[in-house]
Amino acid sequence: MRQTKVSHLVVIFAVLGAIGWAITVILQGQSGRSLPVPGLAAAAMWIFGISFALWTYFAKPRLRRLTGEKPFPPLAAARIAVLAMAASRTGAVIGGFYLGVALASISNSSTPAGWSAMIAAFLAATGSVLVVVSALWLESMCVARNSND
Repeated sequence: MRQTKVSHLVVIFAVLGAIGWAITVILQGQSGRSLPVPGLAAAAMWIFGISFALWTYFAKPRLRRLTGEKPFPPLAAARIAVLAMAASRTGAVIGGFYLGVALASISNSSTPAGWSAMIAAFLAATGSVLVVVSALWLESMCVARNSND
């Protein structure tokens, strides 16, 4: 299994950012409304990102096979790596889309709905970046662990 390349995630992030921006601009042009962004999207991404970071932090001794720690079996480490790979791609998709929405919502930030959409989209995008970073960290430890076997 090859490790995820950051350049692939940047491309995914940029493409979905353009899509999110285009959808928001089209909606604003057609109806004069902002794209509604639920605040729970931002909360969910932050909770997911913090949870992934904590999981990575607490799994680190077992993945690095430190003395006194029971190591993960190779198959479990491979499954965790695949989950981390999927999480990094998902975070890039969601983060890119919501960053595009946030950037397109800047023009409507003078209205309460536009302001709340911009803030919620920006918070969801930053939470997604946390998901991507912690998933890449976990994946790198799992791949390093499996390459030692």
